[in-house]
Amino acid sequence: MTGPATIEQLARETVEITDPETALRALTALRRELDATEPEIVQRALHAGASWSQIARALGVSKQAAHRKYRHMFDQVWGEKPGTPRLTISNEARRSVQFAHEEAQRLGQPAIGTEHILLAILRCEDSLAARALNAEGVTLEAARACLQTTMPGIPHSVLERPAEEYAVTTHARRIIEGARREASRRGESRIGAEHLLLALLADSRTGAVQTLEQCRASPARVERRLEHASEDTPARSLTGAAQRGQLTSRSRPLSTS
Repeated sequence: MTGPATIEQLARETVEITDPETALRALTALRRELDATEPEIVQRALHAGASWSQIARALGVSKQAAHRKYRHMFDQVWGEKPGTPRLTISNEARRSVQFAHEEAQRLGQPAIGTEHILLAILRCEDSLAARALNAEGVTLEAARACLQTTMPGIPHSVLERPAEEYAVTTHARRIIEGARREASRRGESRIGAEHLLLALLADSRTGAVQTLEQCRASPARVERRLEHASEDTPARSLTGAAQRGQLTSRSRPLSTS
């Protein structure tokens, strides 16, 4: 791709060239340049927090068509960079992001924050992350009651928009990208809710950690429980095992320290 200057030049030539055949060749070249530029702009929109519905409307196509064409870019929002090992995103991790949208909407918040991701993880009741939190006395109900939000509310009229229209705060996006690093650091091939939680615990400034502290839960103890679970399952991915139902409260003892 040669950039905006080439696109502008080709567009000018397309309308100014008098020879029809030459003008058609310029038009074909212009289309190639625009097609090559579109993925980059879509990727920038995803990183800026745009939803698939917003991208689809801007492109003039259906949400399904936009999603099908550029679905692979969603993984890059999770921190995947060229040349790094490719990690898959577990269903529970994807559900956590969707649940976070719903929690932001329920609370009348303008975007997804770390506190919404915490609530979303707790809604994934069978995940290792939710179990570790529950073991420290942090339930979904308790977290909602102790919620330390970092954002103001928004007018009721805005709440009627679909949850997928919500943006993602810089802090929340950093957590999502941090989940990938947590999975890579542990040599795991799949990002799960436990990696999102570990990324949340790494930053004490977030609304999520403040909520845990308000619930009288120690972020360090929660992390130890997750680490202990990891040590108990050295031969497999924690997330993959959890999804297959191979980890239960009996087969996966938690630390009581």
